[in-house]
Amino acid sequence: MLHLTTTERQPSGLPFAFWAPRRLVCALIALVVLLAVPATARATNGEIVIMAVDSSRIPEPDGRSNRVVPRPVGEGVEAAVRTLNLNGGVLGRHLRVAQENDQCEADEAAAIAARAVAQSVDVVIGHVCPGGAIRAAEIYAAAGIVMIATGPRHPRLTAPAGRRGIHRLAGRDDRQADSVAVLIASSFPAARVAIVHDRSLQGRGMADELRRSMTAAQVSPVAVATYASGTKDHAVLIGELAQARVDLVVFPGQPFEASMILDQAKRLGSRIATVIGTDVLAADAPPARLLSAVDTFLVMLPWPGMSAATQDAATENVAHELAGAAVEVWSAAIAEVGVLAPQRIANELREQPHTTRLGSVRFDAKGDADVPSYVPHVWRDRRWQAWR
Repeated sequence: MLHLTTTERQPSGLPFAFWAPRRLVCALIALVVLLAVPATARATNGEIVIMAVDSSRIPEPDGRSNRVVPRPVGEGVEAAVRTLNLNGGVLGRHLRVAQENDQCEADEAAAIAARAVAQSVDVVIGHVCPGGAIRAAEIYAAAGIVMIATGPRHPRLTAPAGRRGIHRLAGRDDRQADSVAVLIASSFPAARVAIVHDRSLQGRGMADELRRSMTAAQVSPVAVATYASGTKDHAVLIGELAQARVDLVVFPGQPFEASMILDQAKRLGSRIATVIGTDVLAADAPPARLLSAVDTFLVMLPWPGMSAATQDAATENVAHELAGAAVEVWSAAIAEVGVLAPQRIANELREQPHTTRLGSVRFDAKGDADVPSYVPHVWRDRRWQAWR
C-alpha cells in the first residue's frame, strides 16, 4: 500500500435455488464424517486447532519418492503459531496446526472441510485455488468455522454477502476498474482522461465499468473513444483525443493495437503523456514502440499480497507471508473479544482493523479484506515491477 481463467472470473448467474441443495449436500457430508470419526480425533486437551490448507497439484510422496510438496501456507501458519506459543499461546491455550493439501480439487477441498468439522477445528487458513475454496467455504459456514482464505480472487467466495465466518485475505477479480479509478484520483487528479476500447464485448464491458468507477471517484473521463479491431490507420481516433486535449488514456485492450495507436499519436504530434492498461496489456514484454511513445506506461496487476518493498519475492514466499498474516489477524481478534467464539471473532474481524506483517488488516461486511485488488506496475529491468 494471484490469475484465474476467464470463466473463473465471472460471478455465477445461477439462482439461489440452485445453490441451496448444494449447501445441504455439503452439510450432510460434514455430518456423516463427523459421526464416522472417533471422538478421540478431536482436541480434548484444551488445544486450539488451526487447519492450514495448501493447494499444490504435486502428488504427495508415496514412500519411494523424494518428491517435495510445496507447503507455503502450512509453513507460514506453523511459523506464526510457533511465535504465538512461545508467548503463551492464545487465551493461555496452546495452538496446534493440522496441515492439509486440497490439490486444487474441489472434491478434495470438500473432504478436507468435512474432516475439519469432524475434528472440531477452530479456524481454517488457506485453500488457495478458487474452486476448492468456494466448495469448502459452504461447509465451514454451515458448521460455524472461521475461514481466512489466502489467495482466491473469485467474487463468489464471499457470496452471499456476509456469509458467516468466511473471509478473504486477497483482492477480488471484479474490482480492477475501482483500482484504476483510485489510482487516477490519487496520482493523476488533474489529468484529462479518455477510455479507448476496441468495441469487443470484453472491451465494452470493461469500459463501462471504468466509466462508472471513475465517475464515482470524481475523475470522470472527458472522452470514451473506440476503434475497430484490425484497423491500421487511427488518425480519426487520434484527432478525437487531440480535440479533447487528452493527456491520459486508459486501455482495456491489446498491447499491439495500443502500441500502434500511441506510436501514430506521437508521429502526428499528439503524444499521450500517461497510459494505464488493464491486466490484458501485461504482455511478456510490451512493444518497444509503446514504451517510447509515452512518458509513463502503467499496467494494473493483481495485488501480490506484500508490501511494495518485498512484493518481488517468490510466489511461495508471498503465500507464506499471507498465511502468517491470517494467523496474526485472527489471533488479534480473539485477544480483543476474549473468548473463542466464532461469531464474535468474525464480527471483530469485520468491525476493527488489526496489525499484521502486511500492515493494518480489516475485513468488510462481505468478508473481503480491505486491501487493493490491483496495483500499478511498470516494465523495468525486463520484468513487471510495482510502480513506486
